[in-house]
Formats: sequence, C-alpha cells, structure tokens
Amino acid sequence: MRLLNTRTLILEEPQHGPEYAILSHVWGDNEVTFRDISRPHAIRMKGYAKIEHSCAQALADGYEYIWIDTCCIDKSSSAELSEAINSMYRWYEEAVVCYAYLEDVRSDEDPAAERSRFRRSKWFTRGWTLQEAIAPRRVIFFAGDWVKIGTRFSLIHVIAEITGVDEQVLLAARPLTDVSVAKKMSWASWRETTRLEDRAYSLMGIFGVHMPLIYGEGKNAFIRLQYEIMRTSNDQSIFAWSYDDWNFHSGLLATSPDNFRYSTKVDRIPPTEFIRIFASAYDATDYKSHFSVTNSGVQISTPVQTTRTGFVAALACSDDGRVVGLRLHHTQDGLYQRLQVQLFPLPKNPRFVEDFIVTDMIISTTSEKSIPSPIVPNPFNGLFTRIRVRAPQIGQEGFVLHTHSLERKPQTEADGSFIWEPTTPDVKFMLAYYNRASGEGFVVTIGGGRQGCPCVHIEIFTDIKRMKYTFFSGDKASSCCKNSPDWAFKTLRGGKRVTVAAAGLDESQNQYVVNISVDRPKCAEIRRRVLLRFILA
Repeated sequence: MRLLNTRTLILEEPQHGPEYAILSHVWGDNEVTFRDISRPHAIRMKGYAKIEHSCAQALADGYEYIWIDTCCIDKSSSAELSEAINSMYRWYEEAVVCYAYLEDVRSDEDPAAERSRFRRSKWFTRGWTLQEAIAPRRVIFFAGDWVKIGTRFSLIHVIAEITGVDEQVLLAARPLTDVSVAKKMSWASWRETTRLEDRAYSLMGIFGVHMPLIYGEGKNAFIRLQYEIMRTSNDQSIFAWSYDDWNFHSGLLATSPDNFRYSTKVDRIPPTEFIRIFASAYDATDYKSHFSVTNSGVQISTPVQTTRTGFVAALACSDDGRVVGLRLHHTQDGLYQRLQVQLFPLPKNPRFVEDFIVTDMIISTTSEKSIPSPIVPNPFNGLFTRIRVRAPQIGQEGFVLHTHSLERKPQTEADGSFIWEPTTPDVKFMLAYYNRASGEGFVVTIGGGRQGCPCVHIEIFTDIKRMKYTFFSGDKASSCCKNSPDWAFKTLRGGKRVTVAAAGLDESQNQYVVNISVDRPKCAEIRRRVLLRFILA
C-alpha cells in the first residue's frame, strides 16, 4: 500500500504501518495519476490542488501520510488495480480519518436545508463513495473551498436521509453483517459508476467478498457478485428484488442493483421466527436455512404454496412486516423460473399457511430472454370431451373407493380408471374414498362448483355419515372452491396426503388424464394443486 507523504508530497511504501488519513472525492478532469505525481508537470494539472489541500489538512491534523486513489494506485498494472479494489474497503476502514471533499458544495449554506447543494452533491450519487461513507471510523466533510462543513456524526440525520443507510450503521453501532443483502443493495440502486462493471466491484467491501476484476464483462460482474455473496451467506433476501414489469419470467438473480430499488425495508426473518410462522409446514421436516448453487440453478428448501397460475415460495425475509414470497413457474426441464415477488402479511391465524408444503426445488438463476407469463384460461368455459380419471379401486394407505357419482355412467378400464364424457361444463364428477380401519374418508370433486365456478376440491371427513351427506348433497363438497380450481391436495392424518394431479394430455385418445392418489410425501418434490385443462369439443 503506497501512501503520500503529507510534507513532501512524495509516494512512499512505509513498512511499519503508520496512521494515515484518506481522501474520498468524485473524480474530475485532469486528475493527477500515479505516473504524474512524481513529474514536474503534475503541479500544473487541475487535480493537483486537491492533493495539496488534502495533504495540508492531514498535516495540520497531525498525520504524516494520506492515501488518495488517483495517485497511489498504478492503474497500468491490472494485478495492482485488482488488489487495490479488493482491499479498498479495508483501507478506508483502517484510516484514522476520511476527508470527504464535495467540490460542488458551498460552505456558506446550511447542508441540512431542503434544497441545499450538499443534498444534491455528486458525491452522494457515485458508486464508490457508498463504501467511503460507511467504512471509515471518522468522516469530515469539506466544501469546494476546503472549508469544513460538518462531520458524519453532526450531519448523521441528513446523510441517512440522502443515502438511505441506517443511522446505526453510519455510527458503527450496527455491524453491516446484521443488515439484509436486499437492503444493502437498495443503498446502491440509485448510484452510478463510469464503467458498468464498477457497479459490482464497488460493492465487494460492503458485502465482505472478493473476486477478480474482468473489465469488459459488463453486467456479468453483478451476477458474479451475487454468486460470491451466496457462497458466503445464506441470506435469502438476495432474491427479494423486483422488476417494474410483473408479467415476465427472469432468472433468480438480479441483473443490476437497480432491481433492489424498492427493497429498502427488507429484513431477514430469524430461523426460529420463520419456523413459527410456517409451523404446520415444518411439523415433520427439519428446517434448512441454507441454499446451494448448482450447475442448473439455486437449490433451496422452503415452504411452497400452489396457486392457480403456478407456485409461491416463501423466503425467510420480510418487507415492512410482510413475508416475501417468489412467484414461480414450472418449466418443461423440471426447473422453476422466477416471475416476481409477492408480499403477504405475517399471519396471525395458523390456517393462513396450512397449505404450504416444505419443498426442495431448483430455481434457474439466469434467463436468456424474458418470456411473457402465460395467460391461464378457464378450463370450464365450453364443452370438453373426455377425461380419464385414474382413481384405483384397490386401496392406497387403507383407502378404497366407496362410491362415485357422474352425470353419465363412466366407462371403467382394466387399470381401474374411469373415462368420463360429460355433456355440460358445470357437471361435477365426484369420487368418495373411505378407510374402514381409521374411519376417515374424503370426497374429490372435479367440475363446476357453486354458481358455476370451476373447482377441483378435496373434502376430508372422519365420519362416514358426514361423508355420505356431503357426497349426496352435491354443493357441500364445492363450498370452498373460492372461484378457482385451487385445491389439489390435502393433508390426512398420520402424515398421509391425498393428491389430485394432472398426468397430462393423451392426444392419441383425445383425453386429459388426472390422477388421484394417497401417499406419504417426503417433500422432495412439489405435489402441486394443478389447473385441470380439458380438450374443447
């Protein structure tokens, strides 16, 4: 680490690790570089006055050395530049004092005034000065005429308001490691750098990571930064960013700090609190707070809710008191594609999260292009031809088919499945199963629900008399469809679960195949509540 001698203005490499001051500023025209500082023409360069005043101030404060990025780094050496950028946060942190020179600010105005030049200074818009505002133990602000206008402590409320950085962080009363990844990213979302890659490189110290510099890689630098953060942290808020457009697929990772612009209130949810919120999902599953990066994407285990249009995966972070979830789409290659964030209030009623299931999944980290989110049609608009329902009459986990109800008698196949050919879209296909040993039963309804709404519903009972009443009364079994085919699984006693799932389209016989099963899931894959799609006549 080279330091500038404040008396001689000559670069030195002291071995004893002396105390030193450090300069924070915005680069301008004709700065004095490493090659210029030792040559006679340096004194005629515009940036030399900045060096002179910095050295004079440091000398007056009793410091023999100062570090200034313009002239203390040999930027012609890529190895030295990489080492300097990877070490810069530490250098600012270890400096005794940091002089923040705001060339575009006047000393004869109140920095706290609503429209002061201090609030509008370029220093607050540059990517590199974010770490320079946080890392040093002491920061003194100087106006363009080198008159002191305040310290980070005396201007703490104004600086926190301008930067968005918590006052406790600026005062070093709260360590950076306690702040969520998303919130730290939001601090950088409004800042700019001359080179695109520096938006990522300037954040390495904030996140305590190191990586080689590859100028020319463009946006990939920010992707690499996120990989390094994930390698050293299990903070799931790194996924809590958003696009302005809510209807496009993307990779799991953000492409720019700009995506975190609205993550200013995102905080991590401690593991104990997260387990408490999703207690029903973690009854028989160990909590896994970590996630890992694979060659296919990020593998994560988290509570998942299935919806009419896909899935919502809960993250262990909150946004202003609301749990952050990710809307996901299941792709043909078995991965999951990120759609957008979805916020929901911290539940006071445990039933709010009873349909979440802890699921191991791999979410794709990147996307080659944005794909419009598919419009999900109402499958019950119009007539549909044939549905094959695989509902075996042979018992599963002790459950056997008790009775069934169709508008038209079904064709029974050798494998125990039914071929159903309804004539109207609001007909209900109902199957009732019963476990004689446990006395538990369930009714599956496929077809039009109350007031003609589409419905795939499962109703569970512990009394066969109640089951018969529900089955034969018809509408009772559809009372919870909520105008969407939202239910395709429910939990039974003893860790068992009944699932209604689409097996796919059999085009050769012009029919849609639906499976009804009872099993004991290990939460290794999603048992999703599927939207049944039927072939129009």
